[in-house]
Amino acid sequence: MKRLCLLGFVFFSVAFLAIINHRTPFLQPEGGPWSLGFGASQQYPEKIDPVKNAIYSIEALKAQNDSTVFLADPFFIKEKDSFYLFFEHKKNKSNADIGLFTSGDGKEYQYRGTVLSQPFHLSYPQVFKYKNEFYMVPESKQASVILLYKAQRFPFDWKICDTLISDVQLVDPSIYLSDSLNIIVATDYQKNMYMYEADSLFGEWKLHQKPIALIGTEARAGGRFFADEKGLLLPVQNCTKGYGYGLSLYRFSFKDGSYSTKREKPLFLTANETVKEFNAGMHHLDIQRISVNQYYYIYDGNQLASSNKTLNIRGPLKWTYLDLKNWILKKCEYFN
Repeated sequence: MKRLCLLGFVFFSVAFLAIINHRTPFLQPEGGPWSLGFGASQQYPEKIDPVKNAIYSIEALKAQNDSTVFLADPFFIKEKDSFYLFFEHKKNKSNADIGLFTSGDGKEYQYRGTVLSQPFHLSYPQVFKYKNEFYMVPESKQASVILLYKAQRFPFDWKICDTLISDVQLVDPSIYLSDSLNIIVATDYQKNMYMYEADSLFGEWKLHQKPIALIGTEARAGGRFFADEKGLLLPVQNCTKGYGYGLSLYRFSFKDGSYSTKREKPLFLTANETVKEFNAGMHHLDIQRISVNQYYYIYDGNQLASSNKTLNIRGPLKWTYLDLKNWILKKCEYFN
């Protein structure tokens, strides 16, 4: 009897691990350098094909700045006839800065140097225009705050003008501002995406009454909110096959002071075997409507460092647990 129970336990354990491995492999590829891609369309794209779009590679940036080791997290603003593209730029030092590319046509970009550097790590430089002034909310988790910067001389000379949220270590804060809705979502190390709300940009930012928006392998923002007639779309990172594997689009719908989320376009961007710059994964997207009938978008992705894979046991077990927890919570929310 004991032997039969032991065999049953072994069979169940092997089957359970096989299911996890199929969903989130224990052997994961080794990612290498990151590059940027960009394109345009006449409507919000149903899909994006990196094969057909232009690429600004890490090699191109190294040719202009030989200390470059990393570029990612691109956000852009189109002002008049120029495109201003801000990105995470890591050089031969411990922390990353915010760098800048500019373009007159959205096709050929020129590196303009570092526009923001701090004693702590910076990334995810979401730039936006608010009441005719230019602001930036980057990731500043090492400082345990979410900071607001203002350009004194756009696109240069960024200074801290406010601390939006204090005493938190949250990654990739994404902000959305309107006359009726002001929110920030950001994620902790346990893969919980929190939502904050305020009366205005300079109001008091507090946790929403429904504080956790997403949990698990898809719970970290990967770009700017996009508003359409149905509500808000948010790119959300997917890490089922390792960090930076892909992006899904989530619909955020608000009603009567609360909101719901729906995975609207699973794996909208993912590793692309035919484009070497993006054959390891893709994890960031910024789409904006720049004219009546034109949308412009920019994204990033990384390249396989080698054909080697590294063993990661803790990650898949943790992510599976969090996804299961999120699924149970969603079911409970539905039936209540």
